[in-house]
Amino acid sequence: MKAKLRILLLEDNHADAELIGHELAAAGFDFQLERIESEAELHRAMEMAPPDLVLSDHGVPSFDGFKALDIVREKNPELPFIFVSGSNDQRMVARMYEEGAMDYVFKSDLNDLSPAVRKALQPPAQPVRGVELDQPLEVAIAFTRLRLCPSCLRAQDEGGTLVDFLDYFRNHCEIVVLHELCAACQPVSRLG
Repeated sequence: MKAKLRILLLEDNHADAELIGHELAAAGFDFQLERIESEAELHRAMEMAPPDLVLSDHGVPSFDGFKALDIVREKNPELPFIFVSGSNDQRMVARMYEEGAMDYVFKSDLNDLSPAVRKALQPPAQPVRGVELDQPLEVAIAFTRLRLCPSCLRAQDEGGTLVDFLDYFRNHCEIVVLHELCAACQPVSRLG
């Protein structure tokens, strides 16, 4: 992470901008926060000195956060963009992610801002060397199959050993649970 972050904040409410700045400072970020309210200011800020991060309300009277996201994506597709909004409309939140925002923070839960910023500023994960991308995922992960009887809730591992399901589940990462009746719970067929 850079020593001093340059953060653009699209926000028309001065009090909300102060709260956001306070939250970032309390989380230990070293930053310069530039508050903007218009499309012209966003264009100017992006051209003069591109920021490290953009935080945006979803709408200010003179400018829309979705339009800001479009402008940022056009100029710098990799630039972290986080919506910080007072709206908790789930359709709008889904649209934020669909259109390319990295995260969404509800203004009533500003304590979520610091983790969202840290996550957004992480460098992208490097591809794993030696693994071809066209290989199926199962090649890289070993799955354990566990048979669980839905009737008596007895579990058997791949070797047929009875195991405590919850204990087994806690200690194994990749498990495929097969729901099958055990021998004791299978109905007896009667030949007539």
